[in-house]
Amino acid sequence: MIVEESAAVQELVEQALRASGDHVLVTQNPLEVLDVAHRVRIDLLVIDIDSEPGLVEEIRESQPDLRVLYLSDSPVEQQAGPNRSLLLLTPFSLGALRAGIAAGLDRSEPEPSVGAGTEQ
Repeated sequence: MIVEESAAVQELVEQALRASGDHVLVTQNPLEVLDVAHRVRIDLLVIDIDSEPGLVEEIRESQPDLRVLYLSDSPVEQQAGPNRSLLLLTPFSLGALRAGIAAGLDRSEPEPSVGAGTEQ
């Protein structure tokens, strides 16, 4: 599931996920995610780190193993809590995005961050 206000970033992430054969749900409304989370299991949530405060924690109440790929335009620390999450700094390359998605979907141990800047 992708929650992103920027249409350009949203489209890039959606295309990368669909190219991998993943089913993708997209919204610009962070609160819509709560409704979806009550009906389906979310494998990976891609969300702007500045999105609705407390949203990820609220989703994790019903999906404690939720994996999150945060998008951020500044190297900030992630909020405390279950850490099954990664941080991808914008602007990012398509290669860094794919690496972040792969790590978010496939990793067995939490990692603090993936990629930064424009490296591929």
